[in-house]
Amino acid sequence: MTRTKLPLTNNVEMSATIHDTLEQGKKTGFSTVEAFGEKVEREVYEHLSNHKVQRHTAVINKVTARAFWDTGDPVGFTLSKPGSHEIKNAFASVYSFHLPSGARNYASLLPASLDRVEVKIYDDAIDSSDVSRVDELADQVNETLVSPSFKDLELKKICYSRELRKVYIANTNGLNAKYIKTHFNLLLTMGLGGNLIDIGENGAFARQIEPVKLVYRAYNLLDSLTETPLKWGPKEIALVLSPEASAFILKEFSEYFKIKGDKKFMDLSFPAILNIIDDPLSDGKAGSVPFDDEGSQVGEKVLVRKGSFIQFISDVQTAFQYGARSSGNGFRSDRSLFPAVRFSNLYIKPTVLSLKNLMEDAGKGVLVSLLKLKCVAKEGYVFSAYGYKFSGNNLLEPVHFHFSTTFLNYFLHIVKVSKEMKFFYSTYNVGSPYVLLEAKQKSPGMLTI
Repeated sequence: MTRTKLPLTNNVEMSATIHDTLEQGKKTGFSTVEAFGEKVEREVYEHLSNHKVQRHTAVINKVTARAFWDTGDPVGFTLSKPGSHEIKNAFASVYSFHLPSGARNYASLLPASLDRVEVKIYDDAIDSSDVSRVDELADQVNETLVSPSFKDLELKKICYSRELRKVYIANTNGLNAKYIKTHFNLLLTMGLGGNLIDIGENGAFARQIEPVKLVYRAYNLLDSLTETPLKWGPKEIALVLSPEASAFILKEFSEYFKIKGDKKFMDLSFPAILNIIDDPLSDGKAGSVPFDDEGSQVGEKVLVRKGSFIQFISDVQTAFQYGARSSGNGFRSDRSLFPAVRFSNLYIKPTVLSLKNLMEDAGKGVLVSLLKLKCVAKEGYVFSAYGYKFSGNNLLEPVHFHFSTTFLNYFLHIVKVSKEMKFFYSTYNVGSPYVLLEAKQKSPGMLTI
């Protein structure tokens, strides 16, 4: 599906295993069979201060099968060393120990074909990363730390990883597809004033990793960590959430964008400036793929357009439950045998406004740098927030406070969205610009949105 072809030997080996899995499933007595193959080569380089670089490697080579009778729920298995004998025995085992129900299933909804798409997620530089690259990254960080602007900021650890992932998907409906993808990750552990923070950057291409920018972000976040309470006279307070803080909340509330049969959200009207998208075909992004782990291929999905709820995301199974079509968001994990609903690149769409515009419009308020989820209570989610008071374009002293909000209240009180954009990867990719919101003071040190 991408322009880059797999190495011939590996391609033939896994393709033969996938074909064998489908054949063995049909011979065993299943009416529909799906085979998902995955080959992952991962290298991790760790560099502690005053220590040599430590290199760790991991190789994954597995096949997962999902098999359907004419009716009832599917059964399946995963094999880490899939040979013909092991595949045959696995099918015999799941066939013997499970009995199908008479309920209609979703086997016919598994995709039968795919269109060719171009998504740039493979980097030839995957073969050139080594210990010298880690030393180079460490030198760039240390040279930046020499600046008086970063006095007392310390680099504790560098963790750099590269991953080559080859994915194969086929089923007895006729689907047969594959893609290859690379993933680079740099994680810095930085210290300031007794506090430590891990800050990272991800991408499909090595050139996307910019350690100098991570130093600036780390300093701003660590410098905002204070126990000085926020003192505010008026009841209403303007909050400007950094991309890091806004993306954190977006991920916490992301469950609301998954299909659950609750259509009341379709009647909601959020601010017209709000647009929320999940896009698996965005070039270079860590969450991008040409199709999901079921072979579904939908492309960009607008979840909220100009404040109106447009659609939810789903995989084949959940879409079947609610009489819908899969949105192409079925992804596998090590914790579950079958795909589950997951995002690819979920983000709030930026506008043409600058951060300066948001701060000047607010006049005075707090620029929130970092959030931590404290608890989920009856009144909603309670966050611990660190940031800086500001007046116009000027940042003032760092402050700490708490605020509570709900999914609806949070998005209903967004006033402006900026053009500056950052993505943060963990399981899937979440991105956001700066966001201006209105909050009210509930009690000293506690706000509500």
